[in-house]
Amino acid sequence: MTHIRHGHRRPALELTRSRKHFIYAILITTWLSGAVWLVLHYFFARRGEFGAEPNPFEFWILALHGACAFATLWLAGWIWTTHIEPWWRGGRRRRNSGVVLISVALILIVSGYLLYYASGDALREWTALVHWIVGLIAAIPMIVHALRSALYRRPS
Repeated sequence: MTHIRHGHRRPALELTRSRKHFIYAILITTWLSGAVWLVLHYFFARRGEFGAEPNPFEFWILALHGACAFATLWLAGWIWTTHIEPWWRGGRRRRNSGVVLISVALILIVSGYLLYYASGDALREWTALVHWIVGLIAAIPMIVHALRSALYRRPS
């Protein structure tokens, strides 16, 4: 929902239910595809003629995760304009789970970028470890943020 004041559109602070469902669908698919890739990569490698080989589904799950990552980046810009910036400007609820989510998102964006472009085994190994640990834990602040948002809107 947007409010019109003096001919300018101003984003509403609250996201509609359908927009939240859209956001959650992308974030859940991103999280699940990353978690499934980890399981496939570390627990379901195949034994090939020359040793361990990647699971045949790893490529497709990683491709889905990459597509979701692009969608999440687009989503982050949309959420910034319609949700984060208005709350931040208003000075209300700045030090809440949203700040944690922004920090987690920045770590995942930078580490994801480095996984794609970094060279050198040591840097890639360290970056991968940071990316998958933060990525797995990211579900916790997202759930907390969603629950706090639901509780905040409830009438007393």
